[in-house]
Amino acid sequence: MPLSAVEEEECIHLLKHSVLFKECTHGELKKLSRLATKRQHKKGDVLCREGEPQTKFYLMSEGQIVREKSNATGEVHRIDTYLGHSTVGSLHVPKKDPAYATSVCITDVTAYEIEADDLIREIKTNPDFYWNVVCSLTLEVRRHTRAQRTPLLEQHGKKPPIFAISLAASIESFYRSALNSLLNQALTGVRATTLFPNMHIQLPTRVMYINGFKLLRQYFDVNIKPEEYSNPTAVRLAAAITPGIIMTPVSSILEACNAGHANPEALYTRWMRGIVPRCGREVIFGVGLNQLSDWYEERVPDFDFLVQYPALKNALGSMAAGVTSGYLSHVVHNMSTLKLMNPNKTYRQHFREYVNKSEARVPTNLPPTARSLAKVFVATVFPTGVMIRTSQIVGSFIILNGIIGAVSRYDIKNKDS
Repeated sequence: MPLSAVEEEECIHLLKHSVLFKECTHGELKKLSRLATKRQHKKGDVLCREGEPQTKFYLMSEGQIVREKSNATGEVHRIDTYLGHSTVGSLHVPKKDPAYATSVCITDVTAYEIEADDLIREIKTNPDFYWNVVCSLTLEVRRHTRAQRTPLLEQHGKKPPIFAISLAASIESFYRSALNSLLNQALTGVRATTLFPNMHIQLPTRVMYINGFKLLRQYFDVNIKPEEYSNPTAVRLAAAITPGIIMTPVSSILEACNAGHANPEALYTRWMRGIVPRCGREVIFGVGLNQLSDWYEERVPDFDFLVQYPALKNALGSMAAGVTSGYLSHVVHNMSTLKLMNPNKTYRQHFREYVNKSEARVPTNLPPTARSLAKVFVATVFPTGVMIRTSQIVGSFIILNGIIGAVSRYDIKNKDS
């Protein structure tokens, strides 16, 4: 039964968004749509079975399918359907190749079907159509070969203006202060009197701190040439961790501002408490904010809407880096905070007390030795306050990288115009 005018336009739309026909003209797609048949499929119907010749392909109008592939041991795996967009089987149809996976309807499905012989005939008899199909495929291949895959330590940062960095740091300083106060409260049990203590010190210090991370990275990117050394990987690693080491004293002042309710020492003394584990935390923070955020952003899939909205791709990269950095830095952060809050105890005492707080989360029926090991495991792998700390880092990375990126793009756009 021929398609109605509305169905024909829908079929043309689906063809235009498929891998095989993106570069084809409206007239070519209209001609191809007249070869299509619209059919209904029930939930559980198999559109094509793995290993069997692909004698037709489908354009999904309504409903959902999954593609399942069996390996040599009989395990069944789901196959990503992103590349195929709204089509099923179109890449196997030209030579009637065996289907790579079994396509099963998981809902009721409405689909347009085009027979392989009809498509092959169109390709053989219409040189322009054949050429546009080739161009469609090369365009898709080219898009996938453009994927950026720079190694972590070889990431080179953007060069944002100092104004962009300072604006981002100013806004982020309030978010960070509030979350840090909540984290200290969860860790020590001492109620915070305010979420924004000593902001007259925190705000300019945070601006200097974030500028330090970004500008040091720029300086090292420009002036250090790892390939000129006998061990370039070691040089790249040193360049990545050095900003965190240099900025540790600045971070210590920020931390000391949040600890006055528990440690009555003067600020000029208090800032040095817990500086050793804090240095480790700052190294992780610096690599996360700089190299790791860029590394994750590169690896966010190039979906059409992400290409159109680079800020969203930046946010996803920053979020992934924030989760990683927040988790990895959590134990050293807790140790530095505990030492800052109570400098009279040694790190050994703090760690023992910190581990003992996890006792309630360990099963009581374990033998004593196993129970002791389990407490250490829980305290380090599932640390106290990990969600607050991770949320803090995720939010900080999204705010900092997002605002810096937005202001930088705006600045570039104005220069171009």
